[in-house]
Amino acid sequence: MKSAKAFVFLLAIVCCLSSCKETPKYSADTTPPITGKQVYTDSSSSSVKVYNENGKVCVQQSNTYYELIDAYEGSAKIPLLLKIKKTELCFADSVNKHKVFEITAKSVMDTKTVEWSADFVATDIQFKDNTLLAVHEATDGEEDFLKRFSLINGKEVFSSSYGEVKVAIPNVKDKRFIGYTSQKAATNPLKELNTENLLGIIRYGFSTAPVNAFKIILKRSKVAAKIPTYTPDIILVSTSESTTVIEDGKSVILMKADERSQKADVKDFSVKLTFYYGDDNESTEIIIPVSNDQLNISAAKYDREIFDIQLF
Repeated sequence: MKSAKAFVFLLAIVCCLSSCKETPKYSADTTPPITGKQVYTDSSSSSVKVYNENGKVCVQQSNTYYELIDAYEGSAKIPLLLKIKKTELCFADSVNKHKVFEITAKSVMDTKTVEWSADFVATDIQFKDNTLLAVHEATDGEEDFLKRFSLINGKEVFSSSYGEVKVAIPNVKDKRFIGYTSQKAATNPLKELNTENLLGIIRYGFSTAPVNAFKIILKRSKVAAKIPTYTPDIILVSTSESTTVIEDGKSVILMKADERSQKADVKDFSVKLTFYYGDDNESTEIIIPVSNDQLNISAAKYDREIFDIQLF
């Protein structure tokens, strides 16, 4: 009799321990309990308005959401809470690629204090290479326009049309970007500069700050009318064994550099722009070396009868 009671008691203990190990089940009506210290609180709302505009259905909607991401300053990780408000106006029978983003960021742990806000028009956003990447998608006859913003201060650090090439250092979160903004870029950013015969702008920037940029001016020449106004072919070219080119020239890795490297260590590669023109697929190139961690325009090679390159 005693052994039977002992067995029942032991079985009860085993069942209790087993039930404690089960993962708690939550439903739509329950919220998991949180016992940690509250460090921040906020609330937001979304809205939608529907209009009848001459027989067409027009929808204006505003949606606010939150994202928790990690920003890096050197090797230090800074958790950021982003409050993102996206507003768009579109018709039921079309897609609007012009969306207004209003973003505020705040560090939420005992790290460096980070607070900033930014607003811009784009189609979509992503968080890549320690930056906020905003893409404004092209319509017919245009090229996508990209902007990158620092996650540390929210300021614009880089922009280009169509795409970009990247420079990486092993085990370093920050990247360097090189790109070209053409006359075909969505929203036509070159028009605002009001510069005669401006063909495009080439830029160099970090994840945390812009570096330098140059205006490419098209001069009067026999081939001027044939030079395309869209983004040329852009690749990176190694000039030393210390740099390794990958992804068909779209990226370069500085193999001998690390997180302690200085500006003088970012060198030994060039960016090459190739403009194809004419019925015979002729081409002309602009080759700009990178030294001291910036575009070295004084050492650039290009046809001076076709192009003039000026500091932006």
